[in-house]
Amino acid sequence: MQVKGYIYAAVSAISFGLIPLFVIPIKRSGISMDVTLFYRFLLAAIMIGTYVLLRKGSLKLRSSDTAKLIFMGLLYALSAELLFIGYDAMSAGIASTVLYVYPLLVAVILYLGFGEKVSLSTKISMGLALVGVIVLSWEGENMKFNWIGTLIVLGSALSYALYMIVVNKGRLHASGPVITFYSVLFSAIFYGIKSLFQGENLLINSPYWFGFITVFSFVTVVISVLLIVLAINLIGSTPTAVLGALEPVVAVWISVLFFGEKATSNLIMGLLIIIGALIINIFGTKKIS
Repeated sequence: MQVKGYIYAAVSAISFGLIPLFVIPIKRSGISMDVTLFYRFLLAAIMIGTYVLLRKGSLKLRSSDTAKLIFMGLLYALSAELLFIGYDAMSAGIASTVLYVYPLLVAVILYLGFGEKVSLSTKISMGLALVGVIVLSWEGENMKFNWIGTLIVLGSALSYALYMIVVNKGRLHASGPVITFYSVLFSAIFYGIKSLFQGENLLINSPYWFGFITVFSFVTVVISVLLIVLAINLIGSTPTAVLGALEPVVAVWISVLFFGEKATSNLIMGLLIIIGALIINIFGTKKIS
């Protein structure tokens, strides 16, 4: 059973790391990212909702959870939007790696907002992560710091960290899949309203691109979310989180192998520093739940 758990965790991390493989072609096709995200989240909600119902679960909500889940949906949507904007400002691989500092942001928020202690290992990992982000974001022979791209993606990481805080501290009365269902559903509603407000056409006339976005939704939302729940049940949250370090590794090499990014020494060094920082943090602190 433990072997299955490690496989589930690895596949979950890899599936999330594949985001650049889908986003970059969609951007190049000219399809609006707002429309893309509307379908990504709507289709994910349909698939996750179907999964819950097939397992004889319930999608009913307590009234006290509704406002929290709407807020979570907005945070989830904002995280996705800032990440994809970040893809325009910097390498998709680097952007995905910077995003992965969100576990450290969670620790900082829990310390400042809820008085939870920060261990020495977390402090060390925070410092290393900062160094790693700076190394990653330094581009070109002139070492020009990409402030805009870095800050945008850090905003995405902060939004996702806040989402995790609400999951952790929100006292929700629902299972993980049900929480995810409503999070992505409200995210879809957000992007649907935004697209209509901007006068964009929600119809995708190309069966190829609709199918492509459907696969994008299934791989990077449904598989990632459901498998991580199974992995945690089998092997616990710490090994699952450690294997989550595969996400930026996959994203970086997708960018290198498929989209012409160069595997520079500072990219590899920054990547290794951040992964090392996160592993130190995960192994050195207690589970946040």
